[in-house]
Order: sequence, then structure tokens, then C-alpha cells
Amino acid sequence: MAFKIGIIGAGHMSERMADTIRQMPEAELYAVASREEEKAKAFAEKHGATTYYGSYEALMEDDAVQLIYIATPNHLHYEQARACIRHGKPVLLEKPFVLNERQAQALIDLAEMHQVFLCEAMWVRFMPLMVRLQKDLEQGRIGEVTSVTADIGYDLKEKERVNRLDMGGGALLDIGLYPITFALQILGKEIDNISTSMVRMNSGVDAQEVVNLVYMNGAMASLYATMLSNTDRQGKIYGTEGYILVEDINNYARYQIFDAKGNLVETVERPAQISGLEYEVQACIHAIQSKKLECPQMTHVDTLFLMRVLDTVRRTWDMRFPQEETV
Repeated sequence: MAFKIGIIGAGHMSERMADTIRQMPEAELYAVASREEEKAKAFAEKHGATTYYGSYEALMEDDAVQLIYIATPNHLHYEQARACIRHGKPVLLEKPFVLNERQAQALIDLAEMHQVFLCEAMWVRFMPLMVRLQKDLEQGRIGEVTSVTADIGYDLKEKERVNRLDMGGGALLDIGLYPITFALQILGKEIDNISTSMVRMNSGVDAQEVVNLVYMNGAMASLYATMLSNTDRQGKIYGTEGYILVEDINNYARYQIFDAKGNLVETVERPAQISGLEYEVQACIHAIQSKKLECPQMTHVDTLFLMRVLDTVRRTWDMRFPQEETV
């Protein structure tokens, strides 16, 4: 029997997730909830959901729901996830997990206290192409990794959600966490120093930034994010015996391995996929069925560390959200 999934929110990410679930034999788009019942009804009819609700509470109280995916604006994540957990509902929470590490720790503590599954929907952490890339690096295909660069950029400057501090807006939490996640997947967590540069929008949110990570072993990462224009979203991994070019760090498409002289050695393509979101859904279903409280691909420790890095970056800018004190 297919795993019944409910969705909170009816925006762009919910649309993508609904379309993905609809094509997964092991999952069922069971329900969607929105604060506007007509919007939830239209969403359900479009994507073939079994039912719909005009309140989030009604979805949480439905005994048939086995996992709730939350894809609302950033500033709503904490309270909505708390409510789901208190109703005993497993949660897949869209990135950014919450607004800061303090909120993240409180949410994780609550989930552990109630023994409820909770996972951040950092979809790139679940993709098989990255698993293959990490194995190539472990096997020394480019020698010892010395540095990483990555960029991501989309023209988002007209979108309200990223232009408002009170909605947890800015490039960093919306897209900047992708190049940071890329670096963490390659270089790990042993960071010695973080430095940044940022350009601010008139609204107070960050428009674009460079984040530099220096590791204890001497490796470095230079990471760029912007919501002012589109970029090629490439990641590069440099080693003592070659380098690797990764295409699209926001949905790993392929990577190419070059030797020290710049000769192409191998191209590795991603396997066929629905959208790439199916991997995190599959991992959540497996974890819940195995009675685990987290996914090994994106553990609670991983989420807390990423939030700590994001907090550190924002502190260098003296940028705070109005809801920061909410715990």
C-alpha cells in the first residue's frame, strides 16, 4: 500500500513535490492543506490528491496521513513543524529548516521527546550522483582535495518572500545554502574560519554574497550566491592530481573528472529521475517504516551544523530576522 503524504502549502515547491509524488508508486499524494480552502481544493484537483483541507490543523488531525511535507515561507516553518510534531505527525521540512540554530535545536528536541520523525528537505543530500562523486573522491581520483568553488544564482529580486526580513528572506537562506552544502559534502565540517562579503537590498535582506570557508587541514571553499541574476550553478573541486567539474549544484546533473594536465578522464551522468525530489521522499518513507527519527543522508546533526554556519555568516552582517527570539 502506498505511503500517504500530506502537503502544507500550495506554492511552487508544493507543486513540484506533488507532481513528483504522483509519479512514485510507493507514495500517494493523499492530502493538501492551505489557509484558503478554495486554493487547497484547486491544488488537489490539479494534482490528484485524495482530499484537501482549508486549515493546517485539519490535515494534522487526519489519522491516515503518514508524513507531512511543509513548503511554506521560511518564517512559518518552526511553528508549523512544532504543531505537526505535537500531533505525532512525521515531518519533511523544506529548507531552510528554520531561521536559526536555536530554533532548529528546539524543534529537534521536541521531535525526540515525542519520538516523531523529522528531516530537513535538503534534496541534494539524497541524490545518488553525489554518493557516486564522494566515492570517487574517497578513491583518490583527483588526489587530495585542496579547494572547492561553487555558485548559484537566480533572478528572484521581484519575489516578495525573498525581499522581506520578516519572512526570513534573502539570498543566503533561499539559495546560498546550496553552495555551502556542496562544500560541506566535499570537505566536511572541520572549519577553522568563515569570512564573508555581502551586498544588501534596500529592504535589508542580502542580495548576493561570497562565503569563504577555511578548513583546519588547509583546504578552502569560495562560495557565491545571488538573487539578482542567473548563474551557471557550477561546482569545482580541485585536487593535487586533477579536478572535477560538477554541473548544477542545485540538482546535480553530471560531473566530469579531469587529470592534472586538464585532460578529460571520465564523465558521469545522473541516473534517470522524476525530479530529484523523489530520493528524499523515499529516504523518509524507509526511515519511518524502520521506526527511525531521522534520515542518515541528512541527520539532525547535519541540520544543526548547517544552521550554525548560516547563523555565523549572518552575524558577520549583523542581520537578524524579527522572529529570531521565537523558541
